Amino acid sequence: MDRSMRQLELFEGSPPKQHTLSNDMASTLNRMRIATVTPVGGEQWTVSNVRKIGVIRIGDQQILIRPKVPVSRLFFMMQYALHPKFWRDEEIQLDTDQDLLSVMAVAFLQQVSKIRQNGIIQGYETFNDALPMMRGRLDIAAQISRRGGLALPAEVVYDEFTTDVPENRMLVSALHRLLKLPMLDPGIRAGLRKLTQSFVGVKLHIPGQELPTIRYTRINSRYRQAILLSEVILRNSSVEQVKGQLTASAFLLDMWRIFEDFVTVALADSFAAIDGKATRQETGTFLDKGAKLALRPDLVWHGSKQRLAIIDAKYKASDSANYPNADIYQMLAYCVRFGLDAGHLIYARGPEDVLSHDVIGHQSTVHCHAVDLSQPPSGLLKQMSNLASLIVDSGSQEFTASNPAPRTPRFNNTGS
Repeated sequence: MDRSMRQLELFEGSPPKQHTLSNDMASTLNRMRIATVTPVGGEQWTVSNVRKIGVIRIGDQQILIRPKVPVSRLFFMMQYALHPKFWRDEEIQLDTDQDLLSVMAVAFLQQVSKIRQNGIIQGYETFNDALPMMRGRLDIAAQISRRGGLALPAEVVYDEFTTDVPENRMLVSALHRLLKLPMLDPGIRAGLRKLTQSFVGVKLHIPGQELPTIRYTRINSRYRQAILLSEVILRNSSVEQVKGQLTASAFLLDMWRIFEDFVTVALADSFAAIDGKATRQETGTFLDKGAKLALRPDLVWHGSKQRLAIIDAKYKASDSANYPNADIYQMLAYCVRFGLDAGHLIYARGPEDVLSHDVIGHQSTVHCHAVDLSQPPSGLLKQMSNLASLIVDSGSQEFTASNPAPRTPRFNNTGS
């Protein structure tokens, strides 16, 4: 680390605190919705409502934003949400003292190194080019429109067996993106730079364009973990000019999204092991007849004939015994629209017991559950499994033909 670099450490959700920031850093924190920053005077600013985690550097100042949960736990949640089958505790060795970007870079480096050891895949790709000789087939329309009556150069279309395939483009693009982030240690950067030598001739993904959709086969299945990590890197890192020669480099994640993805994927897996099926981010339903108020619950559990439960994950509960009223109102809207007797809100923290709200004038109960993120991975998955069982037990009598009898809810704590 450059000794002239000014370092500042922030913590997700920490109370307001005064810090020394450059004007460019303060404005960027506000513009990127990383935190709420208000001026005090001079270079002093009050920083509050820290919403993102990761690292950002502008000029000679770098801010490291640490999550409330250990980085290793956070990374497990990300891994599991990306692809449960392939992500296990022992797969990636993590240094618990590392920051999130370093952990991500090391994990990606390990996965790409495995791929290189087993050989970079090749495939047939179609190219359109203007050549001084015939190759493949002539693109007659292009030849007429671009070359008039000239025979050469020839506008041709040809197939080539090459390493320049979407899978390799994803990997090399993520390698180069990481190398553009100056916050990484020299040792990690050296490893990343060495790996780029294995992808000579592979084109980089053009920033701003949609990432390619990879369809996995027997040939490229070993790429899956590395490609999933490359997507996280490319979607959540940025290098941009702030003004003049001043550059802002950042790798930032939304903790609420990580929590939501983990909860919905883990619950969906648990529901599948019990019965029925679960749909994430279900769309196409509206609250009103005019189809202006769209509904998009995080997770819907379906039985054989109908929806049986609605689940929303909320990474914003207070540490008190109360949960935000707006969340209750939103869940009630889901219950009314889908004709359900119960809805479930899953929070990152809160009372240990389930808090249930019986709604007056409507036969609906909103249940609030809390997840303890301090648990190890096995404990987190156990919580998800137990939570799925609780939701099933409170479900409709239409659970499935294999479970026809209504079950008695085990919720034992009722709120107002």
